[in-house]
Amino acid sequence: MSIADRRICVAVLRFPRFLQKRGQGCPLKPERARNDVLQQLARDEPSVSSRLHEDLEPVALERGAVLGPVRLPSEWVYFVESGIVSLVAGTRNGNSVEVALVGREGVAGIADALGQQPLPYRLVVQLPGLAYRVPKRVIREHILSCSALHELLMDYSQRVMHQLAQSAVCNRFHTSVERLSRWLLLTAERAETNRFELTHEFAAQMVGAPRSAVSEAAATLRNKGIIDYRRGVLTIRNPKRLQKVACECFEALAPSLSGRRGQSARWTKDAARAAKDGGEAR
Repeated sequence: MSIADRRICVAVLRFPRFLQKRGQGCPLKPERARNDVLQQLARDEPSVSSRLHEDLEPVALERGAVLGPVRLPSEWVYFVESGIVSLVAGTRNGNSVEVALVGREGVAGIADALGQQPLPYRLVVQLPGLAYRVPKRVIREHILSCSALHELLMDYSQRVMHQLAQSAVCNRFHTSVERLSRWLLLTAERAETNRFELTHEFAAQMVGAPRSAVSEAAATLRNKGIIDYRRGVLTIRNPKRLQKVACECFEALAPSLSGRRGQSARWTKDAARAAKDGGEAR
């Protein structure tokens, strides 16, 4: 990559709106993609991969940004390279709950490319990062032509539906402590880190529980030495104990990581070091 390209890569994260107006961006080479779908496509069908990459456009994922509004058609599909995008459903009185989440294992907004009906949830950036977006019409062309990308997208769509169904079960039958633990584990797996910025209000929206209930659940985990929470930064100190507290939905949803469970070793090691630095878990 040239020096000029590197400067653009840095700039796209710092000044995304400025670059988007001028159509600039950092060209992504297929072999450099971190997104699982793009990686698999490059291995399976290099020619299809190269054609798709011509239409990819980098976009910074800013915390809290809405990539797809509720009940309105979106024109873009996002291949997440880093960060996390949440599918958030809500009610008329303002209550909300996360029904699925997307990390670099998947594609945000894929459901919009499968049909014409707008979907009843928003795409909200949970953790900041980078994605490559492509016009929805391009994805539909690949789907209708049954290219190699079609099969990969169908496989990923099935895993999203798995999340949607499991979320319904979890939100109905499990406690706030169990749901918060499950959510923290899934977030850490996708973000590949045991530390991330988090407010109780945001966690309550994702878990679908009152803020007071989430604060109490977080206090319970903190008092047990499983997590730490200081100045808006949450640290998972004991992943094994957190998994024991979490409901069975975590294990049920684990396959949606597309076989990347082995990569959790890095963030669990970070958690072990955090526990050692902060003393033994109580």
